[in-house]
Amino acid sequence: MKYRFEDFVNTESVELPEDAPRLDKLEQEVSQLRVQFADRKVDFESLKSTEEWIEGWFRRHIGDLADRAAKEFAQKREIEILLTALEKAEVDKHIEQAVEAAFKREANELAKVVLNAIVARIQPYALKQR
Repeated sequence: MKYRFEDFVNTESVELPEDAPRLDKLEQEVSQLRVQFADRKVDFESLKSTEEWIEGWFRRHIGDLADRAAKEFAQKREIEILLTALEKAEVDKHIEQAVEAAFKREANELAKVVLNAIVARIQPYALKQR
């Protein structure tokens, strides 16, 4: 006996149950999912660009704050250096005055010592007026 193809094929029509997924419903779901995916992709790109913008804004803002802080620090440091220079000039002035006073005192004492030495060397009769 020879078999034919028809012997293995069921020729009766088969009805799917109502709750069975239908091809048109599946195609519709796939279509909806594609639309949702496209929307999500656009949302993601928008979110990504928004995130980049926010990150850029924060970086610029933090950079500006850092620049301002550095400038304020530099200005305060310059003021401190200026005050230190002024204080140093004031201290130098007091030191100069003290040194001048010491030199004058020493010079006066030296002058007295030299005068006394000269007077002691000169004979007393030479100092008398004629």
